[in-house]
Amino acid sequence: MEYQIQMTYEKEDIASLVKTLEYRRHPEKGVRRAYKIGYPLFGFLMIVVSVVILLSGAIDIFSIAACAVMVLIGVVLFRRSSTSGMVNRSWNKYPNKGLVMTYTFYKDHFEEEDEVSGKNEFTYLSVKNGNQDENHFFLFSGDNTTHMLKKSGFITGDPETFPKFILKKAAVKLDPVE
Repeated sequence: MEYQIQMTYEKEDIASLVKTLEYRRHPEKGVRRAYKIGYPLFGFLMIVVSVVILLSGAIDIFSIAACAVMVLIGVVLFRRSSTSGMVNRSWNKYPNKGLVMTYTFYKDHFEEEDEVSGKNEFTYLSVKNGNQDENHFFLFSGDNTTHMLKKSGFITGDPETFPKFILKKAAVKLDPVE
């Protein structure tokens, strides 16, 4: 055994994962900022325009339908801009609250184990890319699996040498999330 990490995920860990996925979707800081500002701004404008149309007295079936669609789009844009909403939804759907997760890394593979799912084995070749933030390592596989490892959960090995280990075994650099 090279490394072993044991942890119980908290809501803050899910928040870090959401932030990392957002970073991966838009790695350019300016683009992420534009989405954070633009989505709510355009959502607000859509709602205001629909209210103005209705207040102008143009009340026919087409105007009402158009306004309903604009309000719906406005709400969607507001929700899309909120990472806290995504965190809450993800945390509420997360089935393994309170379960102890154990990751064990061997020379030729790694294992994920918990009380419900049991033991799952993965090859290092399944890791396609990765990231890290101040408190976590994130390993992403080609089948949409994310392995989130808390840096504070290392029982065997240490988090300072783990990125070099993954680079050697999986040929994946754990890029920092900015």
